[in-house]
Amino acid sequence: MRLALRFRAPHAGSFLLPLPQSLAGQEVGDLFLSQRPEAVYEARDNLLARFALGEGERLEVRFRLRASPLTHRPPWGPSLLREPPEAWPGILAHRGHRVERALGFLLSGRPHTWFLVDGLPLDPALYQELREHPGRLLPLGVAPEPSLYLGGHEGRRLLLLKAPWPGEAEPFWDSLHPLDPDPLPWARGLAFAALGASALGLPTGPWPYLPYLALLALRQGGALKALFLRTPRHALESLLFHAFALSVTLEPRPELGLGYAAFFLWNRLKPSSAAPGGSPEEA
Repeated sequence: MRLALRFRAPHAGSFLLPLPQSLAGQEVGDLFLSQRPEAVYEARDNLLARFALGEGERLEVRFRLRASPLTHRPPWGPSLLREPPEAWPGILAHRGHRVERALGFLLSGRPHTWFLVDGLPLDPALYQELREHPGRLLPLGVAPEPSLYLGGHEGRRLLLLKAPWPGEAEPFWDSLHPLDPDPLPWARGLAFAALGASALGLPTGPWPYLPYLALLALRQGGALKALFLRTPRHALESLLFHAFALSVTLEPRPELGLGYAAFFLWNRLKPSSAAPGGSPEEA
């Protein structure tokens, strides 16, 4: 996939920013900089570039990325399960492991920070998110087991900077954007426009919604199946949402809407698996 990192200078000056490079779990190529850097060098296994920018000036780096999952099972992983996730980096550092911060993005464009322990990923935040809501990463086409994040990751991220832990905030890119055309947002807009028209009494039939469902099936079908086999109630929440939405364009079925609402509340209010905000339509 082709991606672009973007940065807007908050003031005039010199800015040191990390450049994408090939590492374990990511292969980077065809790097293009919108501006010639003053200097490029390596430090702490990072590829860094210094740019002179005026206030409000924009910088863009384009590149091609091939990401893949990491599935290491280090011996320190199982022992952490007895401890709260937020304490894991400190526990491992106390045991003599080398702990670093890893700064980057999920491929959804969301900035993300995790840790490297002796060079292997440790992601307490996503471990906790997936314990609470196993379908959190369905929009990325994956539904990994939370235990994956004790030494591995899902292969839908970009690592840009390794930094000391604990440490201060580092200058960083503002955003990550895909450059390849993506029909899913257009299909989603058409689908929800059809839902709105149907709700207002203007029947559209199922045809405007079906392309959206087809794209979701292509991107999330395998992950949704894996999620259903592991925790059916979380998969049923998504399935019932789309079943009810589709019925609205034909003949509304209130029982499907009630079923979706029941699973939505169950998945978020049950103490052992309360989920942060969000719902399947955000996928």
